[in-house]
Amino acid sequence: MTAPQSSLPLQDSVRPVTAARPGWLYESVARRRSIAAGNASCHELLHDSFAYLASKIIPGFFALVSVPVFVRVLGIEEYGRLSLLLPVLMAPAAAGAGWLQQGILRFHPPARAQDPGAPGFYQAVRGGTAWAVLGLALLLVPVLRILHYPAVFWLIAELYCALQLIYSVRLSGLQARLLPRQVAVSEMLRAGAGFMLPLALILLTGKKSLALMLAGLACGYALPLAIGHDPRRVIAGYGRRRGQGLLLLQAGAKKILAQLWRFGWAVGAWLMLCQALPLIGRSMIERYAGYAQAGVYASLYELAVRAFSFFAFPVTLAAHPRIMRSWNLGDYAGARRTLAQAIWMQALLFIPVEAAGIAFARPLTTLISGDAAASRWLLPLLMLGGFLWQTALLAHKPLEILERTRTMLAGMLAVIVCEFLGNYLLVPRFGMIAAVYVFVLGALVYLALVSACAQLLQDRPGCLPASPAMETSG
Repeated sequence: MTAPQSSLPLQDSVRPVTAARPGWLYESVARRRSIAAGNASCHELLHDSFAYLASKIIPGFFALVSVPVFVRVLGIEEYGRLSLLLPVLMAPAAAGAGWLQQGILRFHPPARAQDPGAPGFYQAVRGGTAWAVLGLALLLVPVLRILHYPAVFWLIAELYCALQLIYSVRLSGLQARLLPRQVAVSEMLRAGAGFMLPLALILLTGKKSLALMLAGLACGYALPLAIGHDPRRVIAGYGRRRGQGLLLLQAGAKKILAQLWRFGWAVGAWLMLCQALPLIGRSMIERYAGYAQAGVYASLYELAVRAFSFFAFPVTLAAHPRIMRSWNLGDYAGARRTLAQAIWMQALLFIPVEAAGIAFARPLTTLISGDAAASRWLLPLLMLGGFLWQTALLAHKPLEILERTRTMLAGMLAVIVCEFLGNYLLVPRFGMIAAVYVFVLGALVYLALVSACAQLLQDRPGCLPASPAMETSG
């Protein structure tokens, strides 16, 4: 599908040449139009942010409650093992889904009827999902072999990762089509089932088993996928696509899938490293202080990061498709305006959340760790790191727009090196608090790198492309 082409550089407005209107009058009209457009954009962003916030109320509640509940049910050491296992499984799943998710959000066809590129795009997404699930299944074999888990656990882990991948791709499709209500329903179903089903399996069997926990989490992803599809439509769709297949695509869909891969593979690798990032600090703490301390750190990390992302991530969810759609339609000023508004919204949200974190840090830290002498700054500093990483998800949008995803990946690799060296050198000497400071420092390093690269690219003449074109299925 071909998006509207433009040879205009990235600029806020282009002044038409006219002799009938005085310059001062044109400036006044243009200024009023710019302010009106900015206000309309802000209102739309707020509206969608609140809609996505609704999708986070129930998931956020279950996410916050699950930390102390699972700690009590599993025990702090077993929870520490779970906190090390989940990033290992989620990292390849994030890589498998990430390149497709970002490609969908970047190149999704506009919502208009009779779009010639839409059928090929959707076929490419279905085929890409099937190939991603197959590749993920093969990738997990050596990973699970190294972990020395039994065969039953292998099957559960494969199912968990596959369902998470499919669910993530489907959610990105709903987000790209600007359907926040459907995103809300899916997330509420997933969060509720992902909390209650693992808990029910453990309580009914009386076994504190990671396999049961993982099976319950897998069912949490399966429930919204099953409810979100009408069986009659699925069967009818299979009948229409019977000659196409999932792995064997038509020529036009292959071209689109190749374009999605070229854009998204670096983002997929970036997401894999991002999911693996918490594993560095946790593994170092486990190595030098044991599973119990790793479980305490993981509990505080999940509580702090989820507490802020509960309010901030809806802004990112609302802003991302609007930024990409504005750019694809040639509205460069609108894309930059939405990005700036989203960053300001997150900064304003951070102030009261951080104040609450400082106020309740002592009782929450004592509740989770059971140690009244634990530092009261662990939770606020982790919240600061969570805010910085949420801001980073917006700060690197210019690099995504310019398709400089390899630059993003290079920045994340630099953060991985800093995190590893910092934790390796400091955690044995200073303990858990060192991992927290390294986490905040890593976010600052990434923010500085991507902001500097984005500014250099925008200042370089001729490096800004016209609005991108997605090849049609022909």
